[in-house]
Amino acid sequence: MKFLYKSMYSALLMGAMGLNATAQQQLPSVGFEGEWVNCVPWTSLDNTTVQGTEPEGWCVSNVIGMGGLGATTVGSKVEGYNSETAVKLTNTANQYMKSQIIPAYLNLGTSWSTAVPKFGWTGITVTNSDGGSFKGLEFTDRPKSLEFMYQRSRGTAKPNEKTTIVAYLWKGHWTQADVPGNIIMGTPTTVTMTDRDRCVLGMSMDGCQGGNVTSEDGLLIGKIEAYITENTDEWTKFSADFEYFSEETPEYINVIISAGDYFGGADAVGEGNSLVVDDVRLVYDNEEVKSETYAGYLNIYCKDLNPDDPEGTLAKNSAATIEIIPTGENTCTFKLPNFALGDGDGAMQLGDIVVENVTVTEKDGVKTFSGVTKDLKLMSDMIFADVTIKGTITGDVADMTIDVIWTNSPLNEEGTPIYVTFTTNPVTSGITDITVDNSNAPVEFYNLQGVRVNADNLTPGIYVRRQGSQVSKVLVK
Repeated sequence: MKFLYKSMYSALLMGAMGLNATAQQQLPSVGFEGEWVNCVPWTSLDNTTVQGTEPEGWCVSNVIGMGGLGATTVGSKVEGYNSETAVKLTNTANQYMKSQIIPAYLNLGTSWSTAVPKFGWTGITVTNSDGGSFKGLEFTDRPKSLEFMYQRSRGTAKPNEKTTIVAYLWKGHWTQADVPGNIIMGTPTTVTMTDRDRCVLGMSMDGCQGGNVTSEDGLLIGKIEAYITENTDEWTKFSADFEYFSEETPEYINVIISAGDYFGGADAVGEGNSLVVDDVRLVYDNEEVKSETYAGYLNIYCKDLNPDDPEGTLAKNSAATIEIIPTGENTCTFKLPNFALGDGDGAMQLGDIVVENVTVTEKDGVKTFSGVTKDLKLMSDMIFADVTIKGTITGDVADMTIDVIWTNSPLNEEGTPIYVTFTTNPVTSGITDITVDNSNAPVEFYNLQGVRVNADNLTPGIYVRRQGSQVSKVLVK
């Protein structure tokens, strides 16, 4: 028997890869920017009625109810993470039976649901509720992890409901007999269901609808089962590694992202609990780390090296580049290649400034960077320096400060501070080009490691005093 697992989409995906055996398979419509198609909820009665839309290649858990009565949309298109489109999943009350909350989830397989509503003296009661996802996408790779960006909020009904992320890889098939696949006041129509999520994952079927589960060749190869419990209005990155149980090559994959407690049953679903997701992708061990390069301009100041200049200017709007190399979920390596003190042929070539383990935070599209390295060797190991970098990148615009303390300087036993700024746009009104009244500017003090200190609690030693455009060293006794 041949099982159809969105094989046309898989063929197109492999075709786009040029049938290259080394190409790494990726999920469909990673950023959901492609076509959104009509959502036709599956039922055992072969429903053909459209209920909302969904990203091509994915399935949203919209329901059609009883022949259209109680039809509910739980997934919608919203503004994305630095893009036009993301998927918003919201647990939503059935408009026909307000007590019944439809769980919102996105998956690569086929969503399904069943229930038997009954009229009684106390109103409508619902029994034999069940649902989930079955089948998936043809897939033959072994990714390291799954990641995406998300925003999360909870309604008032069940604010403690957790968000569920499930992904699994397998080969072969499981079948379950007599699974009801529609909602009806009576006896649902049953089908033989192939590769139901619980069956592939080896979960207990207690309390679930359907008959016996059988498999002659089914093998679970790897899975992710993770949860999100914290709300956030800011775009936040989710990442989880696959746990592998076999060295076998997968044949299929399913990814399920649920706004709520996916395996918790009907009683766990909270109305209004919502999850917005974007950029859902697989990550591989041998995936090339893509560095980000920004072109811009350096301004360099050092009074020890240029005492004749009021500001110690060594370079103004000198063309340069910086590199940001991601190393983890919230870390990177910062690199300023070919750093030199000065402009032109007379500049003192020091080499690359590299700061590892830089902390990266992101809010409202603005990335903020902060990092320190000690005893960086420059100029063929002749110069030792402590370097502090701080700054932001918004889109393609970078604004960085790189404070360098030349610790073994022959010019200053306390170390020579070198102040460097990198900006995407040139400084059009530099501090040496204009007359500035510094008398009203706030006074700031820095230690020789470039860290700002409280002016009211200075201990004896040498500090850098900055007031507006004026920079000087002071001795505190």
